[in-house]
Amino acid sequence: MNRMKILVLSLLLLGLTTLQAQNKRQKIDGIAAIVGDQIVLNSEINQLKIQLKQQGIDTKDLNDCKILERLLQNKLLLIEAQKDTLIKVNDKEVEGMVNQQIEYMKSQMGGSLEKVLEFYNKKTLAELQRELKKLDKDKKLSEQMRQKIIKDLDVSPEEVKTFFDAIPKDKIPEIGTQVELLQIVVKPKPDKAAEQKVIDKLKDIKKKVENGASFRAQAVLYSEDPGSRANGGKYVINRKSAFVQAFKDAAFSLEKGQVSEPFKTQFGWHILTVEEINGQERVVRHILMVPEINFLNRRAAQKKLDTIRKRILDKEITFEAAARAFSDDDETKKLGGKIINPNTGDSMLDLTMLDPKMHQIVQDMKAGEMTEVMTEKDRTGHELYKLLMVKKRIPTHKMNFIKDYPKIKEMALAQKKEKVLIKWMNEKIKNDYIKINPQFQSCQFESHWKK
Repeated sequence: MNRMKILVLSLLLLGLTTLQAQNKRQKIDGIAAIVGDQIVLNSEINQLKIQLKQQGIDTKDLNDCKILERLLQNKLLLIEAQKDTLIKVNDKEVEGMVNQQIEYMKSQMGGSLEKVLEFYNKKTLAELQRELKKLDKDKKLSEQMRQKIIKDLDVSPEEVKTFFDAIPKDKIPEIGTQVELLQIVVKPKPDKAAEQKVIDKLKDIKKKVENGASFRAQAVLYSEDPGSRANGGKYVINRKSAFVQAFKDAAFSLEKGQVSEPFKTQFGWHILTVEEINGQERVVRHILMVPEINFLNRRAAQKKLDTIRKRILDKEITFEAAARAFSDDDETKKLGGKIINPNTGDSMLDLTMLDPKMHQIVQDMKAGEMTEVMTEKDRTGHELYKLLMVKKRIPTHKMNFIKDYPKIKEMALAQKKEKVLIKWMNEKIKNDYIKINPQFQSCQFESHWKK
């Protein structure tokens, strides 16, 4: 970064600090730090704290100094990622992320775009999209750089044991209550007439598109996928994307511009078109339509699950066997109904990390207990019926090397990654301009930010 820009940034930091000292009662979004040509604002510290809480992360031990250091790390990772020609971000994928974020925020605010714009203090949707796109792109670049630094790291059993033995006996942490949950999901089935009505409608839309109508406009009008409808049914996917296989099969069987025949997934019936092909990625649009399900079919699904529950209670069949035979949830069916934490791949779930509704249901259940039949809604807003069983329950306890080995290994690996990252940071800090606001000079950082 040129010296003139460094001087301007330094004077800006000094001026804002002085202004804050002169008028402490006035709330000013000052500069907390400068890394290279990147600025960390005071407001970013509070924003990150809110984001971490929304993700269910305990922030009681995260003071402003620790959060500032995380932001400093992200800025330095971004600077280095921008220099690395092998690290790239797909703009189309970022656009998809932004639109999904906005749709999620709308759903949390009663479907009102105006409230979302007010929340972000933006006047137009385009302005909000531009800001979120930059933030998401920077975040993806930083994360790719982080992964490049630590991607090949692992820990041996000996390293895990060394890590555990190094914890003072009076500092061994408590592991909160954990549960292993099984589920059986039964979705009401539409009758053939309702299904055929949807198929015919999708075929009609396909014909219109092939005669020149806009697929995007048709998706906005007719799609029942809340995650993509406002964006014209658009997704960016590759073969490893977390979409059901039938959806990926359709996406990768078409040439650019082709429209699929109607096809079925667990969510309903779709048609799909390929808008762009970028190497291993495809930009697609789809329309999802869900056949109407009448009261009799909903009642039949509920009765089916009531019968399954009775058979389990009468020990005619185990919960796992019933899940494999009857559950309509593809992800857990093959695992005997077992719910897996997607971040860790572990089946033992921290009770405090469950969503509030599920937490309330299982918090007092013992191992082997099963719920009554529950009614829920899927991502399209349609009813389904569910049974939950607590297969295993481990109460709050002092961490034990044998019982809690997977969690200890996860902690040991996290520590190793952090040490490697800090070492990398300290090397890069030597060559970058760093300026910390005086209000944070008393912070005890892991890396040498106050060089």
